[in-house]
Amino acid sequence: MKKLVTLYGGEIFAIPLFVSDIPSNKSFSRNKFEDKGKEFVFCRIIEDKEGGGFFAEIFDLVGSLDQNLESIITAKRLFRPLAISGIGIYKKRWKKLYTQVPYDKEKNSNASNIQLVLGTNDDLYLWENGKKTPVSEEEATKYEMWKIWMPSQLEKRIIEELFD
Repeated sequence: MKKLVTLYGGEIFAIPLFVSDIPSNKSFSRNKFEDKGKEFVFCRIIEDKEGGGFFAEIFDLVGSLDQNLESIITAKRLFRPLAISGIGIYKKRWKKLYTQVPYDKEKNSNASNIQLVLGTNDDLYLWENGKKTPVSEEEATKYEMWKIWMPSQLEKRIIEELFD
């Protein structure tokens, strides 16, 4: 299967907070978003997990498309890193702003400490740094599930986290 998009660690994207009700597969190639103000949050790609999506971190910063790189990468995370689909980038829903250079996934994003839960209720594993450890359902609730977030799902989650 052909990849839709190639992403690299350190790439920074603006996620619009005003399109969450529009289906994830809609193309935004004609919509430039330049007329929008402080209606974006920002994410950094950590790494491509091949069929498992792209690890990304979402920053707790609302701003505009002219937000400077330093203010983005020094902001705290809104929540723990998760796996995203590349369709929001492929469909030009999320706008690439910067590539952080140099970028080191360990130094800049603490990649070896990303923890995600895999499996189903009776067969759960905590994934951390490539290793899987069995966990109980109760223990699993302390971590993010490894699911690949579609753009509109993630945008709604971000809005809830920021404004509810």
